[in-house]
Amino acid sequence: MIILAGHLKTSPDFVFDLANTLRALVEPTLKENGCLNYHFAIDSEEEGTVLVYERWRDQDSLSMHLSQPSVTGVLGAWGDRIDTSGVRKFDASNERGFMD
Repeated sequence: MIILAGHLKTSPDFVFDLANTLRALVEPTLKENGCLNYHFAIDSEEEGTVLVYERWRDQDSLSMHLSQPSVTGVLGAWGDRIDTSGVRKFDASNERGFMD
């Protein structure tokens, strides 16, 4: 399983537009093969940060998602206005319940 988690950073002036743009991807992305979770939320309006949480069955599923025109379009349109360095990718195994 692949997990993407962290923060995207943009100008505080753009944070709501960025969050809305990303939220528009949620419904169709959740229908993609291999997508287990796909969520965004404004973390700090003042700092211009958006919380990212994605969970994918495997790298192939994530790679297919990243090649979708809707995703490449957003990344292209926002590429010079977002810092993605705060989002990290994790390989996960041994998934279990919160209290286990």
